[in-house]
This record gives sequence, structure tokens and C-alpha cells, in this order.
Amino acid sequence: MRIHEVAGQADTHDALLREDAAYVWHPWAPNRISTSTVIAVAGEGSHITDAKGDRYLDAKASGMNATLGYANQKIVKAITAQLEKLMTYDMVEGGNAPAIELARAIARVTAPGLTRTFFCNSGSEGIETALKVSRRYHKLLNDPQRSLIVSLKNCYHGTTLAASTCATSSAGDEQGLLPAGFASVSGPDWEVVRREGLAVSRSGVEALEGYFAEHGKNISAFIVEPVQGIGGYIVPDNYLRAARALCTQYGAHLILDEVLTGFGRTGKMFAYEYAHITPDILITSKGLTAGYMSLAAVTTHDTIFDVFEREKEMSGFSHGHTHSGHASACAAGLAVLDILQNDGVLLRVEQLSTVLREAIGACAEAATVREIRCRGLLMAVEFDSVQRALSIKKHLQDNKVLIRRSGRNIIFAPPLNIDLADIEYLAAQFLDAVSVASAQ
Repeated sequence: MRIHEVAGQADTHDALLREDAAYVWHPWAPNRISTSTVIAVAGEGSHITDAKGDRYLDAKASGMNATLGYANQKIVKAITAQLEKLMTYDMVEGGNAPAIELARAIARVTAPGLTRTFFCNSGSEGIETALKVSRRYHKLLNDPQRSLIVSLKNCYHGTTLAASTCATSSAGDEQGLLPAGFASVSGPDWEVVRREGLAVSRSGVEALEGYFAEHGKNISAFIVEPVQGIGGYIVPDNYLRAARALCTQYGAHLILDEVLTGFGRTGKMFAYEYAHITPDILITSKGLTAGYMSLAAVTTHDTIFDVFEREKEMSGFSHGHTHSGHASACAAGLAVLDILQNDGVLLRVEQLSTVLREAIGACAEAATVREIRCRGLLMAVEFDSVQRALSIKKHLQDNKVLIRRSGRNIIFAPPLNIDLADIEYLAAQFLDAVSVASAQ
């Protein structure tokens, strides 16, 4: 039996802490979690219950991936039905119906030409796959010197080998994960974007144009997030349009990392729709299954797949994973897409985004607040110091609201189907936290 099934709530929490310290190696954190850490045992809607029996409003949607909340019965039933029928079947020498149906469904909601999907298991795996596709594509066209992968400085694309190299952060550098063929360029200056306005700013475009002019013949792909999720920085539409034009001009691929933003987070199915562009390769994951199963999709343009298809016996791309196209995960994805398309979720995201922006905007003039950024139900409030953000996060958690912090940014990424009352409660608790922290 599980610990939380046989012990009282206080004993359960303490027992889980001991077992955690003895057996679990945590990602992105010191190995031993603190006694104040939330250990979830149940969830419903936009709330989770911890091992102490306390109930929290989860305004970060777990790892920003529980996009349709907890215990969503449409998704649970779809997964259960598939598990009872056929949990999965190998995609290497065969296929399974949910994977085929989900690939078709993705093609129908993405931009024209994005019709071929390669399934893997996480956002990081999706990045690795996309980069391998791009480089292999150019080799198949007898252009092997075109192998350079370009990303933005201080971006984040995951923690696997190539993905962490794209990130060019101190965390990646410390681990020595620096294979050849990667470069980074300075992106938009966020202070300039703030001053000029998101709608018109072309900050960073000149630097990108200069880099392509110098290295364009060697560039395989330029990879970018439409919204840099860790800090909630929105890449200006003009910058994305310029990147699209430069990739087309120089024969490179534009890879959009929509692991966080894909499938409704920004109020549109995909964030690239704001800039009215089409990527050559699109990577999605978190919102694809709403956190119910592990799955990622690498969706490529026809022009890329056609080159691979011309290879004898499709030997041009030897790549894959045991669980690629896992049938039960794809069943979850189909249920998610059905909800997004038929339950009015995207329209509701726009409406709730307006409510959240207006409510949180009440603190915009506070001396401790530097900027508020929002696209759909992804919001970042930047403060004057890391300590201030830490204080606000603690105040919120003490009042049973969970958010994400990155540096001096407080990030909101609640489930897309969160109730209006919960949005209002979140805003009220946040404003109270800002007031308390600003007085310190």
C-alpha cells in the first residue's frame, strides 16, 4: 500500500519527506526538499491537495503543463479506454490508430504545409529531434557545411545535450555541454521593447540580420520561443517576422519552440499566429496532452519531409524512441484537441486574460514593479529584486496559492479552464502579497 493510504495526514507528509530524502533525485533543485514543500496527493480542477490535507489554487498548472486542470474526466476516460483496448504499439515497424489520428488532427490545426508530425516524449526530446531533422535535411541536399544551429542568448530550450547547448546559460556551461556547431545571438533588448512598445518594436532585428549576412551560408536553423517562458518575455512580432524572412532568404529553417505556448496557452492555438508566420518546424509538448501523459510533437513542413521521402527506404533519418507515438498518450492528445476546439477554451482564455491583466494592472504603478507582461494566460510580473519576488512567492504559498518564480519575475500560468472566481481570488491574493512585500 502507498504511504498516504495508510497513515494520517500529518504522519503522511512526514513519512513522504523521509522517503523522498532517502530515494528521490529531484530535477532542477537541491536533492533534499524542505519541510514547507508541497507534496501533492490529489487534484481537481485548478486545485491540488497536499499530503497535509491543505488545498491550494495552482496558478502554475504544475509544470505549466496541466493546461486543462486536474481530474478532467474527458481526458481521463479517453486514456482509460485506450489502456483497456491497447496501451500502445511500436511505431517503427507498424503503427497505432491514436498516433495516426493525432498526427492528422495536428495537421488540421497548424498552418498550411505543416503536415508531418514525428512523436517523441518530452519538449527536450522534441528539440533534439528538430535539430537533427534540420541538419540531416541539409546533408541530404549535399550541403553539409550548413550545420550551424543559432539561438538567442539566455534562452531556454531544455536540458538534453543539444537543447542545453542552445540555452547558452551558466547552468549549461558549468556542465560542459558544448558540442560544436552552435551559436547564439543577442535577441531583443527588453528595455527597448518596453520603451518602444511590443506592437512596433524591432529591437534585435539588426543584430540578427548582421549575423545572417555573415554566416548565412552555414546556418542550418534558427530556433526561438515566441514567448520566453522562463521569464515571460514576449518576442515582438516584428522580430519573428524578420526571422522568418531571413531564414527564407538564406535557406535556413525557422524552428519555433512552442513547448510551453502551443495548444492554447496564449489565447491562440499557437503563439506564431500573432506574427502571422509559418515555421518550418514546430515543437509542442506541455499543452499537447495537458500533462496527463508524456508526449511531444515535432511537426515539419511538407518541403522538409519531401526531401527525406526521396531517400531510398526512408533511411535518411535514423531516429526514434521506444515510446514514440505511444497510443495512450496520443489518445490523451486527441481528447485535449477535442476540448480546445469544441468547448470554447480559446475564447475563454482571451476573456480571462483581460480580467487578469486589468486586476493585476492595479499594481503597475507600484515602485517595486518594473513591468507586467501578458499574452493569454501566461503572465509575468517583474519586480525590482529577486528577494522581493521570493517574498511574494512565500506570501502566496502561505495563503494557499502556488505560482512560479524565475529570478525577479513572478509567473502565472494557470489552467486554461480556470474559473473566473479563481482568477479573481488569485489577483486579490497577489495584490495583497505585493502590498506586504513593498512595505518591507
